[in-house]
Amino acid sequence: MNGSTQPAFLALWNGIAREDDRAEYEHWHTFEHVPERTALPGFIEAERYRGTDPARGYFTLYQLDALKALDTPLYRDVFTHPTPWSARMRATLSNFYRLPCVRAGQHGLSRAPRLATLRWRSNATDLAARLNGWLAEQVLHGRLVHAAWGWAPPTEAYWKPNIAEDGVGGEGVEHCALLQHFDARALEATSAALTAFLQPMATGLGTPQSFELQSTVRNPSVLEPSTERLAPHTTLFHHYTRG
Repeated sequence: MNGSTQPAFLALWNGIAREDDRAEYEHWHTFEHVPERTALPGFIEAERYRGTDPARGYFTLYQLDALKALDTPLYRDVFTHPTPWSARMRATLSNFYRLPCVRAGQHGLSRAPRLATLRWRSNATDLAARLNGWLAEQVLHGRLVHAAWGWAPPTEAYWKPNIAEDGVGGEGVEHCALLQHFDARALEATSAALTAFLQPMATGLGTPQSFELQSTVRNPSVLEPSTERLAPHTTLFHHYTRG
């Protein structure tokens, strides 16, 4: 996998198929699924977000030592042999889109609870220098609290293919930007400004999506990577088991 030794992140967007499943989805995702993934070797931390639009979709961000974290035997095991709760909840996912990225830039020392994501395609050779300079300027002037972005190499086989339209189109390498601020209007304005900035360099350009932070979890074994999966959360699984 190209870029497998550089700092990376895994970005995932999804909705839920039925509103009746929302409460169970949020408990499963918060208490079992994301902690299980985050405890794997090479995973550092995760942030869970919920969309601010009426559809209330979800975005999950995993920080990785490198993309090779997605090639470990334990990672393969968790998605080829899901827990009983995960196996059941997979059917509730809609508009699934998964994007492993090599991190190409990160700016700002603080974090904020409001997030905007933007995807685009580009083969511009000067993209990194121009975009990192632009993002650093936004943080310097308080228009962003934090910003990160990366590019997506060809991905490995995964249990669930992307079923959402990428909303980008065009040819070239796919990229993703992650923008944070504490003020919704400021974040919206800077997201629009980034879209305009990227337009001349992009072969395909999506639309910014806005989210609010729900929860965070950090790998409890970063210094001494675990050799076993976390145990399933059977208490909540049985609480939501029907029949």
